[in-house]
Amino acid sequence: MALGTTNPWYRGLVALAAAALLARRALPGARVRPLLRLVVAAVAGAAILNPLVGHVGEDVLVTLPPALPVLGGPVTLEGAVFGLVAGLGIAAAVLAVAPLSLAVESHDLVNALPDQLNRTGAAVSAALNLVPGLARGYAAIREAQVMRGWRPGGPLTWGEVLVPTLLTALEDSVQLAEAMESRAYGSGRRTSFSKPRWRLQDSLVVAAAGVAVSVFVAARALGAAADWHAYPSLTVPELDLPVLAAGLLLFVPALIPASGRP
Repeated sequence: MALGTTNPWYRGLVALAAAALLARRALPGARVRPLLRLVVAAVAGAAILNPLVGHVGEDVLVTLPPALPVLGGPVTLEGAVFGLVAGLGIAAAVLAVAPLSLAVESHDLVNALPDQLNRTGAAVSAALNLVPGLARGYAAIREAQVMRGWRPGGPLTWGEVLVPTLLTALEDSVQLAEAMESRAYGSGRRTSFSKPRWRLQDSLVVAAAGVAVSVFVAARALGAAADWHAYPSLTVPELDLPVLAAGLLLFVPALIPASGRP
């Protein structure tokens, strides 16, 4: 739904639903704020970059000298709004997958997969932990370097933090491989202490998401839930009420009270 339309109503709905889920269900210690800052920066960057390189639209805000390569020409309001909506699509897509690493334990993801996908699940689990692990390592090494008198400066000083961060990530990967080997990974069927039971709330979440996606896909196939275009002049995006009502079901995971898994 985030990438299947250019309509900002539906993109914003997905982004809000995902943000609500992160606000309610983020794991203890999950670094949500850096992700939100990155998303805001991506939206702002798209809103700034698009009008500078795409000189299309009727409402001209400012005209840059034509001698400037690529940037020269009119900077339009339509270009800025279109960039903002494109950034909103990126934000919605990122926030939609963020709960897989910030609100769900990686071993729960692996346990949820069929036995035939155990190897795939292990690879996906390690990949989902890569970026958060790098972020934690970078934060810890930066704090340690600052305590030793290091001060942030230009690019020449970045290596004093980035190099130890890279080496730490490599050491962590080697330790992970050794731990998997010591546990006889790949030698037989995977075991676990316990697997979470399927609950009524899980069925409700799956049903709500399925209805939301099905209504959206059906509406697109029937010509509803129309795209939105900023050019040549701005117009109010169309809003299909049945699709909006179905999209509100995406908030169901954030509304269900959290409960411990047995």
